Amino acid sequence: MADDERTPRRDATDRPDRPDRPDRPTRGRDAGETAETDAGRTRRRFIWLTGTAAMAGLAGCSGGGGGAAETTATATTTQSSGSTGGVPAEYATATSLGGTQRNPDSLSSQEAVSYQEEPSEGRQCSTCRYYIEDKNGDGAGACAIVAGEISPEGYCVSYVEYEG
Repeated sequence: MADDERTPRRDATDRPDRPDRPDRPTRGRDAGETAETDAGRTRRRFIWLTGTAAMAGLAGCSGGGGGAAETTATATTTQSSGSTGGVPAEYATATSLGGTQRNPDSLSSQEAVSYQEEPSEGRQCSTCRYYIEDKNGDGAGACAIVAGEISPEGYCVSYVEYEG
């Protein structure tokens, strides 16, 4: 017996809403609506959402939103062989409170260690083992592992309390 001779298959749109079975819900359709109407709504919603997402993506990429062309300077210190790591020469290879010698060629940037000018929960650079105290009277020190001048009241995630 070939497939053509069997009972034809019916898809979901051929099924009646079953008014003879009141115990089965009609899946939120009104009496006059069909599965085709539901599919049309779903399709329209999908197309609308896709179009909206595409437009939002294009609007974000256009860069015309005032200020996109502005650039801001960062406090990143560029390291090069023979540099002092963004500090006066007195600090270039100075030794920290904990005895760590500063190497200007292997310092982290202040951004990389989330450096801030204020203490955090009582922790501040002046009590850190990597802090190098003020050597030239300007009120700022340095750090054995972080580039740039360091405030004694500052803090970063590399903080290790000095126990000496």
